[in-house]
Amino acid sequence: MTSLYRILSVSILLLVFNNLWSQEEPLYTNYINNTLELNPAIAGTQDGLNMNLLTRHQWVGIEGYPASYSFGAHTPYQKQNFGIGLSLMTDRVGPVKNTHFKASYAYQITVSRGTYLSMGLNAGFTNFSAAISDLELSESNDHHFENDLNRTSPIFGVGFYLYADEYFAGVSSPRLIHVKLEEEYRESDVPYNPSIFLMGGYKFKIDYEWQFLPSALVAVIPGSPVSADITTRFLYQDQYYMGAHYRIGDAAGLFFNVQITEFLKAGYAFDFTLNKLSRVNSGSHEFMVAYRLDNLW
Repeated sequence: MTSLYRILSVSILLLVFNNLWSQEEPLYTNYINNTLELNPAIAGTQDGLNMNLLTRHQWVGIEGYPASYSFGAHTPYQKQNFGIGLSLMTDRVGPVKNTHFKASYAYQITVSRGTYLSMGLNAGFTNFSAAISDLELSESNDHHFENDLNRTSPIFGVGFYLYADEYFAGVSSPRLIHVKLEEEYRESDVPYNPSIFLMGGYKFKIDYEWQFLPSALVAVIPGSPVSADITTRFLYQDQYYMGAHYRIGDAAGLFFNVQITEFLKAGYAFDFTLNKLSRVNSGSHEFMVAYRLDNLW
């Protein structure tokens, strides 16, 4: 194990033990294709059974770099104006692994002609594990690292989503329940405040072939600086998506998605780091596949 890997692993574990890592949702460049993970009200807001698979490999080049894998599926039940969904996400950094499973339910109401409000809930569980007993430490007698960790905790969240053909806006808190590790790892008794996600976007029609679709995602995470993702997308002939992404003070990147068939879409995104970690990694890579199945009911 390299010195850099030891430093990175122990630093991340210290964040985990302070309940920072276990509360934060992994953020994707292609978040626009992964919104169910952040907002349960998304369930049922698109026709058919919508399934997507996303993978993210962050800071490639650093041993034990973060890797995330996400699967989501949701569908409306139009006869009752509600939607249901499932999401599964696994993210790992070195010896640390988090797995989240959530089921979502959302109810849609008509606000005005062509505009709808969806109100959603999610529930499930998260499993945290850390294989820390094999880490090489400068102090071999540190009892905090003698045994591996494995904890399973419940998840409960809520979200709201306003949408029409031209725009969308949402607010959510996908993890209202405080995920707690051992008391000995806590350094303060600061009350827990759940993370809040704000999202929004608009569709501008440029001409009969081109559309401009800007969007933004803001993550308010207690104890951390506000994270804001700004995305500019262009859609050509209703088939090719291309654009740029900027996470303020952290990363910037480019992406390209293609609607291969009426039901199948795939994409790739590349980020390059804007902070000091740019010296020791070759960027982040995301791959996305989405499929829609019509006539489910």
